[in-house]
Amino acid sequence: MRYVPRWVLLCTLAIAPLRAHAADVAVAFKGEDPQAPGCAVGVARHGQPPAFGAYGLADLEHAVPITPETVMEAGSIAKQFTAAAILMLVEEGKLALTDDIRKYIPEMPDYGTPITIEHLLSHTSGLRDWGEVSGLAGWPRSYVFRTNQEVLEIAGRQRALNFKPGEAYSYNNTGFNLAAFIVERVSGKSLPAFTRERMFIPLGMSKTTWRDDFRRVVPDRAVAYREKTAEGYTQEMPFEDTYGHGGLLTTAGDLLKWNAALTGRKLGEFVTGHLEERAALTNGRKIAYARGLQHGVYNGVAEISHGGGTAAYRAWLARYPSQGVSVAVLCNGEAINAARVGREAAAPLLPAAAPVPAARAGAAPSAEVLQAQGLYIDERTGRSARVIAAGGALKFAENTREVDLVRLDARRYRNGGAEMIFTDGALESRTADGEVTTFRKINPYAPRLPELEALAGRYTSAEANGELVLSVKEGRLILAPVNRPSAAAALTPLSRDVYRDADGLMAIVRDSAGTARGIRFIRPRVHSLIFTRAAG
Repeated sequence: MRYVPRWVLLCTLAIAPLRAHAADVAVAFKGEDPQAPGCAVGVARHGQPPAFGAYGLADLEHAVPITPETVMEAGSIAKQFTAAAILMLVEEGKLALTDDIRKYIPEMPDYGTPITIEHLLSHTSGLRDWGEVSGLAGWPRSYVFRTNQEVLEIAGRQRALNFKPGEAYSYNNTGFNLAAFIVERVSGKSLPAFTRERMFIPLGMSKTTWRDDFRRVVPDRAVAYREKTAEGYTQEMPFEDTYGHGGLLTTAGDLLKWNAALTGRKLGEFVTGHLEERAALTNGRKIAYARGLQHGVYNGVAEISHGGGTAAYRAWLARYPSQGVSVAVLCNGEAINAARVGREAAAPLLPAAAPVPAARAGAAPSAEVLQAQGLYIDERTGRSARVIAAGGALKFAENTREVDLVRLDARRYRNGGAEMIFTDGALESRTADGEVTTFRKINPYAPRLPELEALAGRYTSAEANGELVLSVKEGRLILAPVNRPSAAAALTPLSRDVYRDADGLMAIVRDSAGTARGIRFIRPRVHSLIFTRAAG
């Protein structure tokens, strides 16, 4: 994974007042591949001019370099703009955070317990994520065109929630698409029009717009690229007209203007204060998420941030209020860790990090370490991860991310800001805000061929508006969407009734006689959605 080294922008950030000279930037980014996708980075200290840097190409086909003025998609950084629009309407008395969303969006089902606007903005609604629902039917985002109206139709088909509103936190995009509808129906203006008039123009964010028409020509926009393979780079652009959850086109400079506005309370104390206020669950526990913003700690300093990723764009925006430091990162490469880029760029202006204990190179793994190795799954969200012993230490590998676990004692380790506790046959992860995730250790399982053949058939879901086929090929269970057979994928058996695919878990639903009557998908943003087996 490519990232900007610690010394990026050091030459400009170490100087007070901050200055950005083209020659300095060229030297700072000398170690990066100038012919690959890259980033635009901006860093500011309160009261001083910002410093900017850029590396890589905005367009590989035409060898157009990225500059600080390059427009890219900011992904979920957009959520704080949608939340700010809602809060402006709350301040004007046109709605309340405690309002039932069905007051403004009657198309949504009645789930027995009201979903409030507050639930939308804090990811505590329990709503399923529309992108994951669409993906279950065989058409994930970037593979099919969607509009906000179609998002509403998907949301309106869901007969169940991930949990009762307010009882838990589960990140989802659906809530912010619905918030965009609320802004439009209350103000009489679309979210793009409302934010342009109330935020972008007043704050001087002249290059910021919404991708409400992906066909529109946007000057200086970078193309987004998937991670490089042996065949080279391929494009992955967000060909959809959905916004509110994402869809913000902007520059590093405009994002720094936004951060400066929040720091300076230019939106007013009510809007800014409520944006930054951490949400509370019904049990009283405060979570790290606020309203479109995330609270955390980096190098012992309070950090208010949000990341973003749409198609192959990657982005990150953060503030360190106690230090008066702000950083914005926009990248056009899937493999780039934008948060890491930003933190490395801001590091010279922040307190030095405490040294992290390193594993002893070449040390023989202990019996405790060897016993902890294996595959672990979370049966609530469908997440899976491997614990790997290396050099006497443990590594935690989830998707393509692999991190070293720092040993605290015989059973307790630290994974970044989370504490991980090993118990017999399980691994419990606890974040600083009290979120607990339990992973169960899975032993290898090899189903017999008759077991697999008994599952073959067609399965349908009105909620996902899709039909899937389970078949057996060369001793493996294959899942394929009826209307997109090219997306067929082999499933990995974890137990008699639990299988794993690239996105989560699939569990077999059986009747009292033990016959398979359905398949239940478990995903990080869709905790349980059932496809029923078709007759015959």
